[in-house]
Order: sequence, then C-alpha cells, then structure tokens
Amino acid sequence: FVYCYVQFFWLPVSKKTAELKAEIEKIEREIDSAQRQAARLPELDRQLASLNERKIEAEKRLPKTKSVPDILVTLDSLGAQHSVLLLNFSPGSGRSQQYFTEFRFPVTVRGTFHNIGKFLAALALEQRLYNVYDVNYPAPTEGTGEMQVTFTLVSYQYKEG
Repeated sequence: FVYCYVQFFWLPVSKKTAELKAEIEKIEREIDSAQRQAARLPELDRQLASLNERKIEAEKRLPKTKSVPDILVTLDSLGAQHSVLLLNFSPGSGRSQQYFTEFRFPVTVRGTFHNIGKFLAALALEQRLYNVYDVNYPAPTEGTGEMQVTFTLVSYQYKEG
C-alpha cells in the first residue's frame, strides 16, 4: 500500500507542486523586474524631456535647413544695431561634411573699425553657429574713418542620415 501510495499519488503530486513553485518564483521575479522598471519611468520621462530640450537647442544652433533669408535678416539686424551697413551678400556654395553641410557667403560691410569689430563679435555670439574667414580690413577713409570690409561668412546645416 505504501509503495502504491508513494508511486501513484505522492510523487506525481510533489512533482506537480515543485513545477508550480518554480513557475510562481519565475513570475514573481518578472513582477519585481517590471516594478523596478515602472519605478524608473518618472526618471526616464524627465530624461526624455531634457533630451528633447537639448535637441531643440541644438537645432537652433545647427538647423536642418539652409535658410538664407534668416541669415540675411540676422546680418541686417546686427548691422543696424552696430551702425554697420551691409553692402553685399551673395549666397555661396555648400560643402558637404560627414555630419553637416557648410555654406560660404561672401559678405561686404561698411562701417568704422570699432563698429565692424562689435558687429563681428555679435555675430559670433549669435545662437546659430557662424564662422568668419578671410577678413580684409582696408585702410579707413580720411575724415569719416569708415572702411569697407569683406569677409566670408560660413553657416552650417545639419545633415540627417
């Protein structure tokens, strides 16, 4: 009787009980893992919001479009603020780099030495990235002290993919 009881009742029931306990432990581990991940959700949301803000800020500095009118408006408004007259602005060629495209614009401005210096400094402090190359300062004119300065303005566009 004991042999039959153990063989046909006790062993199958204990095997089934052990399998159920193992499955319950596995499910409890998965629940704990899910609860830990759920607890991190608010932090992940904050990180996502922060990354989105940084992306927007980066796109202001390195936009996805060439936007020549925006560049021209920026030059004109900075020129007006610093008493510098924009004489010539020519849309230039683009040079592709790995992550961005570089656009060069020949520019000619007129103003006093100090005003042009302030203008170039303000341009460097703009939110969008600009570089100035090949600056040519001629001698100022007698009496007015104005000069006609030429330079190459470089603007950048982010290249996706």
